[in-house]
Amino acid sequence: MKAHFVLLAALAAALSLPAQALAYLGSFHANDGYYPQYGTMLGDVTYYNAGQSGVNAGGGPTMQIIADSGLWKLKSPVGGVFDNTADRNAYLAPGLPYPPTDPNNEPAYLLGGHFPGRGGDGANLAFRNDTPFGTGPAIYEYTIDTFDTGGPVPASVTSGVSSIGFYFCPNPVDVPDPSGQASHKFTLSLKDSLGNIGMQWGYARDNEVTWRDSPSSPWNFTGVYADATNWDGIDIKVDLTADTFGLDYYDVGTNTWSTMVPAGTPLGLPLQNITTLRWQLEDGVASGTGGKNYFDDFSIHTAVPEPSSIALVAFGGLALLPVLRRKLCSR
Repeated sequence: MKAHFVLLAALAAALSLPAQALAYLGSFHANDGYYPQYGTMLGDVTYYNAGQSGVNAGGGPTMQIIADSGLWKLKSPVGGVFDNTADRNAYLAPGLPYPPTDPNNEPAYLLGGHFPGRGGDGANLAFRNDTPFGTGPAIYEYTIDTFDTGGPVPASVTSGVSSIGFYFCPNPVDVPDPSGQASHKFTLSLKDSLGNIGMQWGYARDNEVTWRDSPSSPWNFTGVYADATNWDGIDIKVDLTADTFGLDYYDVGTNTWSTMVPAGTPLGLPLQNITTLRWQLEDGVASGTGGKNYFDDFSIHTAVPEPSSIALVAFGGLALLPVLRRKLCSR
């Protein structure tokens, strides 16, 4: 009987622990399933099983895949190096990523395993869109997986507080869009399994940090300017039960965290869960100078199951006790 209660206690304790992992996204090293473009046949994260190999992401080999069939998908004509779908598909047809000598090579891509990495660790995620103004933004979507959450299926986490933390370097300060239509440079959106987009965070072309509660709301310009040569940080917390969020910001210059958006701020559009990260980088970013935006050291915390869920599991375990007792008595 004592063993039964120990088992039930272990189950309840396991459910009460918050889940955390540095895995599919993580720090974009080989252990996280990310490899650099340079000298390899991999390249853009949509061309290989990025984040699906390495000890932190399930193991197995790293391999080329059909473009956009993995966790990373290009959602715009711009990206994957080429500035239009026709050129991209035509070149991918033989099964080879872009070579440096390709005449249609356009600097618009998302690469893992890119140097230098936060803290000089040699790897980050590099996002670039050096296409001319008017070409359009590069948009990628990443599907959050169980290795990111530490176990729970993201679509199944529909209540409680979940958080996403990471560091970024928005190098360089960019020139304004001459059309005046796009003051923004980068946007990260939280998306649920129904396709709803909740809060958005990003920064303008002068690296001023911004946020808004939904795509239909105006941007809030914070007066905080990210360091163009070092790593500031973000920690977004979303309460899926209350449909609210908060945002904390790390300033590398002062080595301090502070509240940028108070917890309890209503989402403009409720989220059922958080299953997708949507990345958008506008065109003409430091056009002609190789402007890149870097991201590193992601961590994802999923919501702790409610006490009622723990009680339900415990009740189920108690229901098994008579069966276990009969088995023990029959020995």
